[in-house]
Amino acid sequence: MSSPSSVDEQRFRKLLSRNVSLPLGVGVLSAVFFVSLITYLLSVIQWVEHTDRVINNANEAVKLTVDLETGMRGYLLSGDEHFLDPYEIAKPRIEVALNTLLELTADNPVQTDRLRRLQALQVEWANYAQSMIDLQRSSGDYRGAVKAGRGKRLTDEIRKQFEDVIETEQVLRATRNEDVRRTTIWSITLYLIFIVGISGLLAYIGRRDLLNLSTNYSANLAAQLASAERLEKQAWLRNGQTQLAEQVLGQLTLNLLGRNILQFCAQYLGTAVAALYVREEHGGLKRVATYGFSREQEELNQTIYSGEGIVGQVAEQARLIRLDAVPGDYFKVSSGLGAGLPHSVLVVPTSDDDRVNGVIELGFLRPLSERDIELLELIAGNIGTSIEAARYRQRLQEVLAETQQLNEELQVQQEELKTANEELEEQSRILKESQAHLETQQVELEQTNEQLAEQRDAMDKKNTELNQAQIQLEERAEELQRSSKYKSEFLANMSHELRTPLNSSLILAKLLAENPQQNLSAEQVKFAESIYSAGNDLLNLINDILDISKVEAGKLEVIAENTRVDRLVDGLRSMFEPLAADKKLAFSVEVQPDAPGLLFTDRQRLEQVIKNLLSNAIKFTEHGAVSLTITAQPNDHIAFSVKDSGIGIAADQQESIFEAFRQADGTTNRKYGGTGLGLSISRDLATLLGGSISVDSVPGQGSTFTLVLPRQYHEFGETPAAPLTFHPTPVTPAPVAVAVPVASAIPAVIPRFADDRDKAPFATRCILVVEDEPNFARILYDLAHELGYMCLVAHGADEGYDLAREFVPDAILLDMRLPDHSG
Repeated sequence: MSSPSSVDEQRFRKLLSRNVSLPLGVGVLSAVFFVSLITYLLSVIQWVEHTDRVINNANEAVKLTVDLETGMRGYLLSGDEHFLDPYEIAKPRIEVALNTLLELTADNPVQTDRLRRLQALQVEWANYAQSMIDLQRSSGDYRGAVKAGRGKRLTDEIRKQFEDVIETEQVLRATRNEDVRRTTIWSITLYLIFIVGISGLLAYIGRRDLLNLSTNYSANLAAQLASAERLEKQAWLRNGQTQLAEQVLGQLTLNLLGRNILQFCAQYLGTAVAALYVREEHGGLKRVATYGFSREQEELNQTIYSGEGIVGQVAEQARLIRLDAVPGDYFKVSSGLGAGLPHSVLVVPTSDDDRVNGVIELGFLRPLSERDIELLELIAGNIGTSIEAARYRQRLQEVLAETQQLNEELQVQQEELKTANEELEEQSRILKESQAHLETQQVELEQTNEQLAEQRDAMDKKNTELNQAQIQLEERAEELQRSSKYKSEFLANMSHELRTPLNSSLILAKLLAENPQQNLSAEQVKFAESIYSAGNDLLNLINDILDISKVEAGKLEVIAENTRVDRLVDGLRSMFEPLAADKKLAFSVEVQPDAPGLLFTDRQRLEQVIKNLLSNAIKFTEHGAVSLTITAQPNDHIAFSVKDSGIGIAADQQESIFEAFRQADGTTNRKYGGTGLGLSISRDLATLLGGSISVDSVPGQGSTFTLVLPRQYHEFGETPAAPLTFHPTPVTPAPVAVAVPVASAIPAVIPRFADDRDKAPFATRCILVVEDEPNFARILYDLAHELGYMCLVAHGADEGYDLAREFVPDAILLDMRLPDHSG
């Protein structure tokens, strides 16, 4: 007769075999089912993705057709070749897009036929578009061809075909999605029914057999449970010691060691908050690592004195303290969801060679167990040893650094001593040679003393002559200064005189380039445009020379007036945003909240300086951003900072760029253009306005030019007025002109110009031209008539004032250098 244990074992093996083999078979069937289902779904997904690719490519082709039509229409309307850029880009890409669609729809004959029809229509439209472009280029009657409607019919047919292609693909995608949804639902439903049935049968039979076996195993399990708990506790303790040993391995600093220990406690013991304190030389405790602290908690109680608080008592008594009833004002555990008190707190001392060298404070959100305390008592000694090793390594590194520094200093001193010894040997040799010469020179000196007495008398005579020569040099320096001033005045006058005929040439070249009579050839128009472009460059150079000459000659006037910062900013933004967008640069203007809203300065000169800095920033920046920032400065000043991400300026060239005709280097002139006068003029204007310009730049990273000005301008030697107060509707005072002496001139007698003053009252708008040069006045008079204006001409400021008061013209063209007054 079989024993009960043998019977139970046979029944258990039978139960085990059934409960393993049956789920295994079901698992294999499930795997086959899911592999088949996933394979089917992947196949359908690939076809859906194929359909999406067809739709996306079709939409891209539609966009390209729109770009083709937009580019052609833009060119036909404007005649500007730049409008053909999207047309030329989209032309080859539309052919590639249609070929790609043909390859993707090769399995669908209906779609293939539509796409071949689209290719034919696209070729026909391209021929039509090219004919329209050719007509525009040859100034033909393209409008009549457009009105015929052929292009619109082709475009409508192309769009309809594209819509049919996209609609067919969308229907196909919806059909496939519906099929896969229905198949998946039915497959999973049948599979679930099958699994539920098998699982229910297996559960019923298994429960019946397990209930019979459970009684027999209860006694054995109860006995094994106590043994397993003991083994688990020992394994848990050993595993904790092993993991801690891994965390403290390596050459770790004291802070990193502390973080690793606290992270181990958090992961292995489940602590919510923790802190590690290390004893210092004076006996106090310093917190070196934390876990779960907020920023405010990190800043509190970083140092604990001997015997202070629970941590200090643990260090002093060298014993563990456990808190299960935490007081209400104790340290709180906080997170993003809330805050609360820890359930239990454990404070453990760490030691090395029976000497307490640190304390670990741990907060738990659960009750403490005996194995928690047992583990901490086991690892406290290991932690203390690791702390002492880290402190020893830290002291060793400090001593090593000091040793290396002393070694370097010793090497330097040895080199210096070696050099000094060589110099001493050389000096000893020279002294020996000198001693031999001294004896010879002593005899010569006696003879020389006699000669020196004679030369002394001669030197007295020469000193008198030198004093007279110095007086003559001072007189010549004054003459040179006057000559330089005359030169600057002459240069300023000549720059002005050059501008008058140059302006005439520019206006005539512009009229020729516009070719209103259509009697010039394309080449002649191109020549006129070249003359106009070169004349503009020359005019800019003359303007720069005129400005710098005025500054050098002391003839530049400062007209100070109230200037609103917001209006100044709006004008600069509207001027430079299109320039930055043309170069694909980000452009921003920022007025800081502390910046003043009102300035009392020369707005024209201020705008000239800032415009020059912004123009340079955009010119020398290939990619990135350009910004203007306005901030308040101490002592009632304001700063305008222009920052770019351009080529940058080397440190040794940051002063030379402010010199006339100088830029960062020679190649910059050729690459970026310019005369090199802009920054020189800007610096002089900033100085004239009572401010300064500084630069901060790193090559390859960009530059920042900062213009600092006083908020209220005052002349040199003038006591500054009270600070300005910005109001929403300020009363603008009359502009204050800083008068600079101007050389007087005797106006020449100029015959009266036969203008339109006798035709008043005027039937059209009227322009007043104040110009003392007759030929240029005649050109402006003719240009005004050509533009449909009546024109009055005055050859002096007084006459212009009288005409302006009598006729009240709609606009005035004013020469800045008139024979009787300054413009």
